[in-house]
Amino acid sequence: MKTKRDFWRSIGLSYLLIFSGIILLYIIEENTQFEIYLLIGVIFLEGFGLITIVKALKIFRSLDDKSIYPKQFDFLNRMAVKLHSDRKKSNIVIVIAIIVGILIGIFSVLYKEGLLF
Repeated sequence: MKTKRDFWRSIGLSYLLIFSGIILLYIIEENTQFEIYLLIGVIFLEGFGLITIVKALKIFRSLDDKSIYPKQFDFLNRMAVKLHSDRKKSNIVIVIAIIVGILIGIFSVLYKEGLLF
């Protein structure tokens, strides 16, 4: 049986993976021989971060007590139960979040290359 601690560890690990991928992306120097390998590493870090979020979601669904936030943030507990207890709603929320992230990435690349604005 998984606990709230396992849930928060999974969430922490996923954020660590995602932010380390973002930091690695900014550290990469352009036009070097290792650039492609580092970009592939960024893709793997981001992918593993998303997989870890899905695992945390499974842990959340298996919890008996779904109040994972303190009592002061009870509105977050209600929102989490409403959005993530049902598998269909949860999948819709995750797909929308991924699409928004992809769009932000595309627009930022287009802006950086001067093709947008």
